[in-house]
Amino acid sequence: MNKPNWQQTAGVLMLTAMLGGCASFGEENNPATPLTASQLQLDPARPGSQVQAGWWQQLADPQLDQLIKTALQQSPSLKVADARLREARSAIGMAESKDGLQVAANASVDRERYSLYGLLPAPIGGNYYDVYTLSLGASWEIDFWGKNRAAVQAAIGNQQAVALEAQQARLTLTQAVIAQYTELQRIAAQAKLLKARQQLAQSQLALTHARVNAGLLPGDSLRQAEIRLKQLSQQDSALADQADHARHALAALSGQPPHALDTMQPPALKPAPAMPDAALTLDMLSQRPDIVAQRARVEAMNASVNAAKAEFYPNVSLSAFIGQSALESGDLLKAGSKVVGITPAIHLPIFTAGALQANLASTRARYDIAVENYNQTVLFALRDAADSLSTWQKTASQLSDAHQATQLSRKASDSTVLRFKAGLVDKLAVLQAEEADLNQQGGKIDATAANRMAWANLNTALGGGFATSETTQQAR
Repeated sequence: MNKPNWQQTAGVLMLTAMLGGCASFGEENNPATPLTASQLQLDPARPGSQVQAGWWQQLADPQLDQLIKTALQQSPSLKVADARLREARSAIGMAESKDGLQVAANASVDRERYSLYGLLPAPIGGNYYDVYTLSLGASWEIDFWGKNRAAVQAAIGNQQAVALEAQQARLTLTQAVIAQYTELQRIAAQAKLLKARQQLAQSQLALTHARVNAGLLPGDSLRQAEIRLKQLSQQDSALADQADHARHALAALSGQPPHALDTMQPPALKPAPAMPDAALTLDMLSQRPDIVAQRARVEAMNASVNAAKAEFYPNVSLSAFIGQSALESGDLLKAGSKVVGITPAIHLPIFTAGALQANLASTRARYDIAVENYNQTVLFALRDAADSLSTWQKTASQLSDAHQATQLSRKASDSTVLRFKAGLVDKLAVLQAEEADLNQQGGKIDATAANRMAWANLNTALGGGFATSETTQQAR
């Protein structure tokens, strides 16, 4: 029997490896492409609005600051996001471990009856023997084609995406807290105004009642004033219910029991701070964490495609072991019991019934999904920013009009009082003018709240002071 020619064997293995590397990747479709700034008609030269981190602190409301802080610390949804981030970090470690040396210690006792007609003749054959083994083994997969490196890059990309999505969740939670808090302030302001309306309605009812008794008005005139009082009472009850709901919502958002904020009294509603002009520019694509998160997922899936392609090439590994093995425990540590082995190996996928091609096609499809999710996120984000910008501008104009209308109604009420003092109008006209003034003040409260919410929404839509580099560093 001729001894094997190792050079020829190695040559055959390398030739087979090259042939394997030439295997077809299967049907290729044109991959999806991310939308570009020119397609989105974004101006690359014009800088976007720079929203500062902690932008809500411009409202100068310590109670709101504390609510947001509590929500960011205790919200279950953010704890879920943090757990997902820890999971993504561990996935990187799992991927990196495949590219390193694997070492394991083994100890075993094997009791076996050897065949009388097998490799070992009597007296071993036909009898039971115990085999004691102690060994130290090591293996290393040589990543010639970058499969493991691509898997690590995919895991890192996924981790960055999870970290960015957590940042978006924090931003959305902050916006939700401000929305409910602003609504609570609006309700409190309207409830205070409603008390003045009820007092005014009581005065109108008393005056109408006196005129009916004096025969100056028919008895049916009282009904309208009484109905007005009942309507105001209904509004008072509805506002109280709305306030309860707002407090319950704030408690849930901040991870507290429903009635934890029942005694909380927000300060008076104030107009939103001034905000610099904003525009939809190229910076938008890097200022919103949801957009950057989807971009990270695209890059991760691109790395996954590279890893799937590397599966078509030979897998080269090297393993070795050293240890002791003996049939008697007393002989286990003797020098003659030493066993040593080394196994270089090449695993070449020659025929897999289309499994590799199917896996690559599936990975490419997931890449296309990631790209289209990115494109959809960009379009929705730009729409959100455009809507928020438009609403901010419109509510600012509406608030200005409401402020001017309130000033005019105040002047009209004051003028009616002067005319009453001059004997030109009766008391009922004064009460009606005051009612009109109170109604206008209610409109201004709603306009102020709408403007405040538009301000919060615009800050959120422009990224809320998000910094890509800082979040990426925190993620790693």
